[in-house]
Amino acid sequence: MELTLGPILFEWKKADIFRFYEEAASMPLDRVYLGEVVCARKNILTPREIETIGAALERAGKKVAVSTLAVVSNEEELALVREMAALPFPIEANDASALNIVDASKKEVFAGPHIETYNSSSVRFLKGIGVKRITFPVELGRESLGHAIAETGVTAEVFAHGKLPLAFSWRCYVSRAYGLKKSGCKRHCALYPDGMELKNIEGERLFAINGTSILSAKPHTLVGFVDDLKETGVAALRISPQSKNTKEVVGIFRERMEGRLAVDEAMRELASACEDEFVNGWYHSKAGKDCVKGLVPVISI
Repeated sequence: MELTLGPILFEWKKADIFRFYEEAASMPLDRVYLGEVVCARKNILTPREIETIGAALERAGKKVAVSTLAVVSNEEELALVREMAALPFPIEANDASALNIVDASKKEVFAGPHIETYNSSSVRFLKGIGVKRITFPVELGRESLGHAIAETGVTAEVFAHGKLPLAFSWRCYVSRAYGLKKSGCKRHCALYPDGMELKNIEGERLFAINGTSILSAKPHTLVGFVDDLKETGVAALRISPQSKNTKEVVGIFRERMEGRLAVDEAMRELASACEDEFVNGWYHSKAGKDCVKGLVPVISI
C-alpha cells in the first residue's frame, strides 16, 4: 500500500511552499501530488517552478503527479489546466476538461477525488478512456468503496487524513467576506493557511472556508482503519497537507501501515500532533462530522 501526499489546497506563501516540499522530499512518502485544485487566482507557483519541485522530489525517490482544478468555468482556468497537462508528469484530473485535454495513450491520467466516481459503472467508464488510477470521493463509504474495487479491479486511492474538501463554487466566499468580488481578489486567503473557520450560533465548529471551496472544520482521519482499508483492496492512502505537523502525520501513518504502531497508540500520537478532534463518519456511511471508533457492521437487507 502506498502513502501519498495530496496537493496543497490552501494559499501559502511561495517561500513556505518551497520549504514544505524540501521537507516532503525526506518524508516516508511514495507519491506527491503538486498543482492547484481550488482557484486559478491563487496559483502562486509557475509551471517551471512546479517542474523544478517535481524533479527534486523524483530525485528523492518519490513518484510525482500534477493535480488540476476542480472547477473550470472560463478561459483563464482552462489555460491553467493546459499548462499543468504540458508538464512531464502524470495528470490527476479533477474536472472533465483535463480528461479531454490529455491523451491517455501518451501520458498517465488519474481521476481525482473531485470527479464523481461513486459506483462500478463510473469506474469502468473512466478505465475505458484510459484512466489508470482513481482517488474516490471523500463521502464514499467503505461498503461502496469495496464493491467498486472488487468489481473493477481499479487501482484505488482514498483520502485518509486532512480537512475534507466538501464543495466548490465559482464565487469566492473569502473575497465576499472582505466586501470584494472574485474579480477584485486581494488574496485574503493567504491570511488563513488552513482555511477561515466558521461556527454555528451555538459555537460548534462546522466548516473551513478556503476561497471558492468549503472544507470540514475538523480533520478527517482513517488512521484507525488502515488494516480494514488494506483488506478492502485500497492501494494508496492520501494525506492532505496542513500548514503545521504534516511531517508528523505522515510518519504516524507510515508506522501504522507497517505495523509498528498499534491503533490506539497511533490515534494518541495523531491527536497530540494535530491538537484537534477528528471525524470519519462518511467511511462508515454515517454523518461526515461523526467520529466512529470501531468498524460499523454492514447489514444487508
